Amino acid sequence: MPRPYIAFLGASGRIGRLLRKAERIDGDANAQIIWQFRDHLPDGTKGFLWPDFIDPRPLIAAQSKTPFAAILVFTGPSQPTRKDDAEAMQTHVSLVDQAITAAALAGVPRVLVASSSAVYGAGKGRAFREEDELAPINAYGAAKAEMEDLTARRVSAEGLEICALRIGNVAGADMLLGNAAAHTEDDPPLDLDIFPDGAGPRRSYIGPQTLLKTLTALSLSPRPLPARLNLAATKPVEMNALLDAAQIPWRGRPQSDLAHQNITLNCSALAALCTGVDLESTARSIVAEWTTCLEQS
Repeated sequence: MPRPYIAFLGASGRIGRLLRKAERIDGDANAQIIWQFRDHLPDGTKGFLWPDFIDPRPLIAAQSKTPFAAILVFTGPSQPTRKDDAEAMQTHVSLVDQAITAAALAGVPRVLVASSSAVYGAGKGRAFREEDELAPINAYGAAKAEMEDLTARRVSAEGLEICALRIGNVAGADMLLGNAAAHTEDDPPLDLDIFPDGAGPRRSYIGPQTLLKTLTALSLSPRPLPARLNLAATKPVEMNALLDAAQIPWRGRPQSDLAHQNITLNCSALAALCTGVDLESTARSIVAEWTTCLEQS
């Protein structure tokens, strides 16, 4: 039996670039990823060009050649933008709307959309669950929450299965390890908030290879997907542990605002859906996935 196809929209973005490397390291034998690019298809990459989502024909043409079991919508603004730029953040909403329209016209049965843990806002002393009230604190989180409202409406209108993935921190696409990657021996240690218990911020992370396996498992799941789903490893990690695992020097900056220490996700629903994926990652294993990706050209 041929492997089913999955379309990934946003292959040139930060997460897309990591996942393409992850596929070269540890490709999933259960599916073939077809990567979408705006204007240039890298040599040797199985993908297709789709420069403007307003025009659904490129997706329809790609679907006719390699019928997709699902599409993953990870696209965003084409230029770097600040997360407090409300106008720019609206791009996340409009692109998802256009991608869903194209998926419906192409006959793709399942759409997974990249949302964010930013929809929840600041920490509340426990891991966020999917049913919790949303309280985003910046324009990025607000746009992702608006995007989720849009997906709910489109499900009713189009009859598609759409799941909004509230993704935590992806190792290598996040600020902490992203800055660490540029750190040299001549640079001063990175500053990190340290709380009264001696630990740094606790966050929900996932490594690139584990993320790829999770997305594939969700795309091919024989069970219906929920409308909203947290996505990260099941155990939060401390940022100081990540820096230690990456052998990046850091210095503590005393912090007493406990609301910023624990901003984590409850991923029990994800684990129940992805029983074949090891989601019990540690700081060491997450960093190992990231550094392996760094070694890829």
